[in-house]
Amino acid sequence: MKRLYLFLFLLLIGGIGVTIVTFYRYYAPPSIRQPYQTGQHHDDTLHIAYIGDSWAFMHKDYDFQLALLIENKLHRPVKVYSHGICGLTSKEIYEKMFDDTEYHDFLQGKGYQYCLISAGINDTYKKMSTSYYKRSMDGIIQFFLANNIHLIILEIPDYDIHKAYNWQKSTRKLLRNASMCINNTPIDCKQMYRNALNELVNQKGYQNKVSIIRYKSWNNNYDNNLQQLYSVDGMHLNSLGYSKLDSAIAREIIKHQINNDYEHKKR
Repeated sequence: MKRLYLFLFLLLIGGIGVTIVTFYRYYAPPSIRQPYQTGQHHDDTLHIAYIGDSWAFMHKDYDFQLALLIENKLHRPVKVYSHGICGLTSKEIYEKMFDDTEYHDFLQGKGYQYCLISAGINDTYKKMSTSYYKRSMDGIIQFFLANNIHLIILEIPDYDIHKAYNWQKSTRKLLRNASMCINNTPIDCKQMYRNALNELVNQKGYQNKVSIIRYKSWNNNYDNNLQQLYSVDGMHLNSLGYSKLDSAIAREIIKHQINNDYEHKKR
């Protein structure tokens, strides 16, 4: 009988240990890795990547339109390539860049001069901590700086975060509530993440090294634009929404590229 009790006790301790390790791995920020070298471009074409979550995944249908917006102003060939995986958090995106063969090959392939990233939307949805987001974004920024690729970060956009929470199944809601308690995040935590990105950029001196597409630069009034720019779930953009977002992206790339060309001519 004593052996049975001992076995049950050890089983309980083992179960608690596995649970703690699982929770730690889920909530822990990523370890920063040594960046690998991506391919370099050898022609006049401007190659632009868009990586990240479902917003990047759904942008594939609009890559050509974004390229055309930039081509018409810069008068040079432009190609845009989108590669996203739905549901990824910022940490998962960062880790996919190293561990996922398809992601790795995508980054290696074209010799990008610019990379747009939508990351952190699912952090707000899943109620991860702002330190988790900051650490992930820091690793992503370091990777692209090391490869001389100008990173353009999509600031956490407005979306119907209450609707997204209420649509979840009970088991998911239970996990989200646990996450809110552990990470001290309210249901609507979008502004916390915007503030965290600003803190990271200022603390690390990234101000002139990355660009940020502010959400109000293309969606200044979410309540009025909800029906026009978003799909029925209130979380993802429709075609008009992507058109508005792409206009803001194009303006940022055009401005940066013109300044970059000017600086090269001065040398």
